[in-house]
Amino acid sequence: MNKGNFDNTGRLVRFMLRRERLIATIWIIILVLFSMVLAPGLDTMSVDDEARAQIAGIFDNPIMVSMMGPAYGDSTGALYSGMMLLWYLIAVAVMNIFLAVRHTRADEETGRAEVVRSLPVGRLAGINATMFTALIINTILALSTGLGLALTQTPTMDFAGCMLYGAVSGAAGLVFAAITLVFCQLSQSTSGAVGLSFLSLGVFYMLRAFGDIDSDFEILSWLSPLGLASRAKTFAGNSIVPLFIMLIAAAAIAALAYKLNSMRDLGQGFIPAKPGRSSAAESLLSPFGLSFRLLRKMIIIWLIIMFSLGGSYGTIIGDIGTYVSNMPQYLEIIGLPEEVVATLTDEQMTELTDEYADMIIEYFGVFITSMMTLIGLIPVMLAATRLRAEEKEGRVEHILSRAVSRKKYIVGFVSIAFVVSALMQLATAAGLYLVAATGEKNPFSFGGLLKAYISYVPAMWLIISAAILLIGFLPKISGAIWGYYGVVCFLVFIGGMPGLLPEWLTYISPMKFIPQLPLEEFSLSVMLIMTGLSIMLTVIGVIGYGKRDMTL
Repeated sequence: MNKGNFDNTGRLVRFMLRRERLIATIWIIILVLFSMVLAPGLDTMSVDDEARAQIAGIFDNPIMVSMMGPAYGDSTGALYSGMMLLWYLIAVAVMNIFLAVRHTRADEETGRAEVVRSLPVGRLAGINATMFTALIINTILALSTGLGLALTQTPTMDFAGCMLYGAVSGAAGLVFAAITLVFCQLSQSTSGAVGLSFLSLGVFYMLRAFGDIDSDFEILSWLSPLGLASRAKTFAGNSIVPLFIMLIAAAAIAALAYKLNSMRDLGQGFIPAKPGRSSAAESLLSPFGLSFRLLRKMIIIWLIIMFSLGGSYGTIIGDIGTYVSNMPQYLEIIGLPEEVVATLTDEQMTELTDEYADMIIEYFGVFITSMMTLIGLIPVMLAATRLRAEEKEGRVEHILSRAVSRKKYIVGFVSIAFVVSALMQLATAAGLYLVAATGEKNPFSFGGLLKAYISYVPAMWLIISAAILLIGFLPKISGAIWGYYGVVCFLVFIGGMPGLLPEWLTYISPMKFIPQLPLEEFSLSVMLIMTGLSIMLTVIGVIGYGKRDMTL
């Protein structure tokens, strides 16, 4: 690389930090508070050996390990790390994906990068400043997380373990920032870079899942930043080797991104764009057609991700009975009523009948349904909020300057978001059913699975309508919908643990009102009420969008 390629990197770093001051602060505050709130509550739940044994029993089941990662002990700290670290890392990865794309590929699309490059800055100053910005933000996050956990003064969560927990979280964030920078060089569009980055996150998640549940393939977990971070064994040995491996990996991947950036022209990508038609298709003449064209790559990538995630759980769900046959406490942890567990004899607990095994599988199916719905909400919200992104980037003005109705334009994005929510649920159910069918016995019926997943669609619509309402009336804070999404994830994941949160708090999430099929009866009235409420909020949001001024 030639001398002068990094000129004025420092000034660009200061500029990027100024742009990130609000977004990054919100991310860090939410993540740190999230990590701090759970630790004391988990300690309260595990006050004695029996309670800790019950919670530790979660990690004797491959499905729970595939979802949350392994635990390396039964202390409060070890259980906390096993339950929370993976999901914390995923949130940090999402933060870094958006950060890296925002300051590279997105700036190239909007023309900001060209303006910056016209000034006396080095050819690689932009990507270098982005990586340094990610380094600073992830360092602040790591220190805040570690110190925040230490301030809770939770027993068995020593200071060194707290700081290592924060450090591996920040290091994993750097790895995903570097990976995203590589995809920003490969793709020619923001949506392509975001889609490939999320696809890589899904691949790393599945690699870690297979490596964690099968010791013969543990190397797969070491190849994933998500699995590598859990090998730090925070609060259960505190190994710093995975931390150094992740830092080295982040540096190596970033170096690759730098090299690719030095070889391409501004605005171009190494993956060539598909040649377009000589004349536009008639579908592009409608707001819906244009919206679908902008979102189709993202939709296809996420359909593949959701089908694969569903299939990954289908490979192991049939073996649940084997892992819980000698653990009556575990049946209560996963939600089986205490009165049902009390009816089981010792003989029945050691050799579960098919009846009880099917019952357990149903309960696990419920848990998987809610968790997969939360993941499927990500592309749905991306589709709903793409309208605001187009507005901020100045492209909406060119469209609305023509004979295009504002209301029809926003309805194009809204209708796609509503349809995509059902498609994501369908893809997940199909993946789970088809892979589970390859075993000796498929514990599911496709109709039952589909009904269970589709029942969550009205809750997804309600969250979409909240996003549209913000875009219609409070566009500058419409990003707050992602904070609400984080709250919903927290309540779904933690709300099922008795005594950890007040009951009233769980009603903030629309997921609370969804009947958990097949354990609960399908409630048509609840579904209609939620659907009607989402339609009403959407209509209000569309009206507000039609009357307000365009804002950047």
